[in-house]
Formats: sequence, C-alpha cells, structure tokens
Amino acid sequence: MIALDEIEAGAQCTHKNTRLRYTVVDVDAKACEVLLEAEAEGHEPLTVPASLFQAEFVLGDRYSDPRRGRGRGRGRYGAGPAPAPTGPRSKGKIKKMVRDRGFGFIRGENGKEVFFHRSGMNSGDYDAMSEGDTVEYVTQESPRGARAEHVRAVSEPAG
Repeated sequence: MIALDEIEAGAQCTHKNTRLRYTVVDVDAKACEVLLEAEAEGHEPLTVPASLFQAEFVLGDRYSDPRRGRGRGRGRYGAGPAPAPTGPRSKGKIKKMVRDRGFGFIRGENGKEVFFHRSGMNSGDYDAMSEGDTVEYVTQESPRGARAEHVRAVSEPAG
C-alpha cells in the first residue's frame, strides 16, 4: 500500500483494476483526498479518498499485475494481454448507461442485472450503444461482484 507521504503532485499512477493512468494534481492531507487527472481523453478529473487511492492505485506510469505471472508479452499497459473471459455468453438489454463515467448495467435474459464498463468492450462500441440495445457478454466475478466483459451489440431477429 502507498504511504500518504509518498503521494505528491505530478506523480504518475495507475489504477490496478482498470489500468487507466492518471497524474496526481493535488493531495489534500486535511481532507484525506487525492485529485487525479486522467491521461485518457474524455475522462473528467477524479477526486478519491486517500484510503481508496492507497488501496487501488500504484505509483508509476505502468502497472504489472503480479497475479499474471512473468514471461508474457508486454501489452498496451505493460502487463501483457489480459486473459480472455471464460464461460458461456449471455444475452440481455442495456438497462442504464452512465455515459459521463463510462459504465452501465445490463439486465440479462435471466432477469439479473450485471455491471459493465467501457473497458470491457471494443473501443468505440460504448459510444454507439444506447439503453434498450440487445447485447451479448461473458459474466466474470470480480472483487466487487459480477461484471460483464466482452460486451457487444447483437441484432435482434426481425419478427
């Protein structure tokens, strides 16, 4: 875990789960908050509690997940290719999209709702989707619960 006194303005950091890279803009020790600026276009500045920053971010502009092992090729974020989700493909409809934050929820044909993030899709697909669209996805368990990965739009049969 990162010590609070190690966090300083201008430091590069990477979110462990999303692999998104940020620059620390300011550290407010009194409020115990860290203000971050995303490197990716279209992302708003982010203020996170220091405790969350310490648990979910690593300092440095690259993050290699130690659970992935060594000897793999280096991918876009320096950690090698992400393992492909396994399991059956499910079908459902997009129930809600939170465009400014890059995520949404899918109601599966089984009636259960599952979270999805734009990082679980091909680039550009997120912007083309709307609430009510039919999608296919693979459900993966994450520390925060079920998450849809490899989300893609599917056309409904004419009828």
